Amino acid sequence: MRIFLILAFVVQAFACQPIAGDRIFGRDLAAASPLFSAVDPELVVGPAPLPGVERVLRGEELLRFAQHNNIALSGPAPEVCFERVTEPLTPEKLLPVLRQALDIEGAQIEILDLSRSSVPDGTLHFTRAGLSTAGLWRGVVLFDQNRTTPVWAKVRVSTEQTWIEAAEPLAAGKPVTSSQLRVAKGPRFPFGPAPVASLDLVIGRAPLRSVKTEEPIFASMLVAPREIERGDQVSVEVSIGSAKLLFEATSESAGRTGEMILIRNPQNGRYFQARVDGKDKVSITK
Repeated sequence: MRIFLILAFVVQAFACQPIAGDRIFGRDLAAASPLFSAVDPELVVGPAPLPGVERVLRGEELLRFAQHNNIALSGPAPEVCFERVTEPLTPEKLLPVLRQALDIEGAQIEILDLSRSSVPDGTLHFTRAGLSTAGLWRGVVLFDQNRTTPVWAKVRVSTEQTWIEAAEPLAAGKPVTSSQLRVAKGPRFPFGPAPVASLDLVIGRAPLRSVKTEEPIFASMLVAPREIERGDQVSVEVSIGSAKLLFEATSESAGRTGEMILIRNPQNGRYFQARVDGKDKVSITK
């Protein structure tokens, strides 16, 4: 029993006095050692340590402090320790701050993980810009007027959205029909590239790659269909001043409206370039 009492005394003797602010005051020193109970509670002893760091004041340092401030000690100055008050970051404290930073009505925020280190008393600060598409949201705790300490949270953010997805596999390069698509609704991440939300923006266009069933359709996945394919018979209109010449030719390359393609004259076998004007129509202006 005596050994346990001695150990308890040793632990208590070396326990650090918690500090709430950025300075150590006389009241903190008095709380750490009764020898300084007569010290002015508002007297500044020195700067407080940073969060997570202990500051130890040695006996000789405290003796000089007492002599400088005309403090009579009833015994030898002890060694005292101070540390900043910190507390764990909790979802309950964090969620309202994240909602305010996101500022999207109806958005759902689920906290999956968060900083494990305790943080000092201060103001949690998060911005929408700190949220990555992977769901990692970085922020800071503001304390001591101009100091910050980093904090983070792993979140799942979603809003109810409507998008177009494939109702069946879509082949690359083939125009999409309405029967191959369907409208889907549900929660999705509100930032970054969004799927197409209108059937009109997909129907008639062609995927750049194959698309799986239930895969959302993005605008970057689509191109306008080619009006002319290689080997098509096309109508050629040649304009020379006010004169016009019409004839049929064979396309030697594929293209879309406004693009230049290669045409072969079936009468003499010569090749020339023409501009695509529409379905199976090209023109040449001289």
